Amino acid sequence: MAYDYLGLTNEVIARMNEVSLTAANFTSARGFQIQCQNAVNDAINYINQREFGWSFTHQTQTETLVPGTTRYTAPASTQSIDYDSFRISKNSNLASAGVTLRIIDYKEYTQRYIVQENDVVSTTLNGGINNTVTTITVVSTAGFDAAGSIQIANETITYTGTTNTTFTGCIRGTAGTTAAAHNTGVNVAQFTTGGIPSLVFRTPDNNFGLYPYPNKGYELVYEYFDRPTILVAATDVPTIPEQFRQVIVDGATAYSYQYRGEAQQYGLNFSRFEEGIKQMQTLLLNRADYIRSTYIPAVQRYGNIAGY
Repeated sequence: MAYDYLGLTNEVIARMNEVSLTAANFTSARGFQIQCQNAVNDAINYINQREFGWSFTHQTQTETLVPGTTRYTAPASTQSIDYDSFRISKNSNLASAGVTLRIIDYKEYTQRYIVQENDVVSTTLNGGINNTVTTITVVSTAGFDAAGSIQIANETITYTGTTNTTFTGCIRGTAGTTAAAHNTGVNVAQFTTGGIPSLVFRTPDNNFGLYPYPNKGYELVYEYFDRPTILVAATDVPTIPEQFRQVIVDGATAYSYQYRGEAQQYGLNFSRFEEGIKQMQTLLLNRADYIRSTYIPAVQRYGNIAGY
């Protein structure tokens, strides 16, 4: 059977001695067939909940920091973040030598460093600008100095006056930066400190923040792990490698027996499911607490991985 939502569901249905589905009637499944579909997703979710560090959910995020901005939002699909992986990329144009960030907890940040967030005033561009305009329109200039400098991406701009919504008398590309075009909606900030971030902390909403806040658009790189993707269409394919399809099927079969109220069969199949997950941990996670023996009896059943 194909390694997709339809194929996995039909494998479970076959174990349960039920009528299989086709691509044509998959979305109109009825009764116990729907429970088998749900069981496949339940098994996938359980596998992902057992470990937040599966190699097949690993992602690398690269983003350009916003000058004057302390707090950032992780990708919507994030299940967990590897805070040991945060680093600023080397960039000679931004005088960044490249640095790995040190982790601090949120309590330490609030006790020692949160005052930095009072140092920043920001707005956004209300209309794009080229690299020569000397009047810059923004949403509001409230809170900005009557004259001074602002930061847009990697460009520092000095100005001599303001209205409610414009900076006037602008001199572009000051402080050794280069004048550039900027799109509407881009952040415009004014601050007195900032620098190359050296600390990272997890925020209460499970996103992250930096200290000091960036004074330029440095490149931030970090690793994170995705949540499992819920299978919907018949042709949807799990992110779990195909050599572990029988682990998914074992789990889905267990859940299907649970739906039927057959406790003994549920227990037998769930034990097999758990054993399969242990084999996945041994093969996919380079952790000593999972590597108990060089003898892996289920390799033939679940397949092997190059390099092991």
